[in-house]
Amino acid sequence: MPKKKVVKSTHYDIYAIKHEFLKYAPGYALVEAEEALEYIMQLQSQGLLRNGIYYIVLVDLVGSTKFSAEYGNSEMAIRVRAFVTASFQSLPMSRISNTGIFLKEIGDAVLYVFQHFPDILKWRHNFQRILDSSPTAKIPYILRTCIHIGEISLDGVNPISLAVSQTFKMEKDVPAGEIGLTDPAFHVAWPTIARAYYGFTDIGVIELDGYKEKVKLHKLNIHDKDDLERIIAENEENL
Repeated sequence: MPKKKVVKSTHYDIYAIKHEFLKYAPGYALVEAEEALEYIMQLQSQGLLRNGIYYIVLVDLVGSTKFSAEYGNSEMAIRVRAFVTASFQSLPMSRISNTGIFLKEIGDAVLYVFQHFPDILKWRHNFQRILDSSPTAKIPYILRTCIHIGEISLDGVNPISLAVSQTFKMEKDVPAGEIGLTDPAFHVAWPTIARAYYGFTDIGVIELDGYKEKVKLHKLNIHDKDDLERIIAENEENL
């Protein structure tokens, strides 16, 4: 009788590849990146980061070209550094309950993966709060947040995934200041929101490699500057 094959879950020891994660963090925000990573390692009881299904979150800084043209490259560099650093600072501040990992800085954008949609909202809320209180916020920081979901294979910390490429395709189709989700991410995320049935609006469709038909896009309805905080509070009340 032939032996049954045992399927083993691929995983990585975060402690062993910690330097790999930090290698991708910019030097000016290394302390903040290390603090964020230490916080996530504390959440992982076994210190393991597994390949699997994650929300892929791309946040970009809207209006960078216009800002550079008006204020110059030096001021733009200061602004981008504040933006990237705030993305790290907001992670431990948000007291997230599951994994949230910085993957890459891409110009005026950051790429993260998360396991839990409410954690994304808490992180995104504190991200904006830090930027709004920054000395560099004379010109308001407007963020665009693109959220997709898919299988991620981590080669060290380098994401190998069609889903990552698909997330970048969303960037031009999500309006400035909005939190946008592809249809697959929406169907997984909406049950985690207390106001689920009226919490999202369709905003169009997009062609994504790997899908035979165009994919719907949705946005989280945020009615005023304090509404995201209210959504987070509603979720915590319903735990």
